[in-house]
Amino acid sequence: MIQSLRTGVSWAGLLAGPLAWALSTQLNYALVSWQCAHELPVIPLVALALVLICLAGGVLSWRALRLGGASFRPDRTIGTERFLALIGILSALLFGLVVLMQGAASLVLDSCIR
Repeated sequence: MIQSLRTGVSWAGLLAGPLAWALSTQLNYALVSWQCAHELPVIPLVALALVLICLAGGVLSWRALRLGGASFRPDRTIGTERFLALIGILSALLFGLVVLMQGAASLVLDSCIR
């Protein structure tokens, strides 16, 4: 586990990005009534935390690309690991941007309008 954090995991961005986006979407629906009742902007804070999760997955994929990565399947070739790491980095960035835009929308749109 420590070795994986040190050298990176090529598929971490592929896991962290969509997972953070799914959590963001569900929490946005769940927290909108609470935000309206308490008048506290909690959705942008949740979005910021989930963007950090996306970035953490992207960093792990980047480390795997730069340092060779901690592959859990030794039968994979280096080309496969590098491709998976690149896709993980791009996926984490894309989903991080989507989560950020969803959080920014809650700053612009009033959550109490029905």
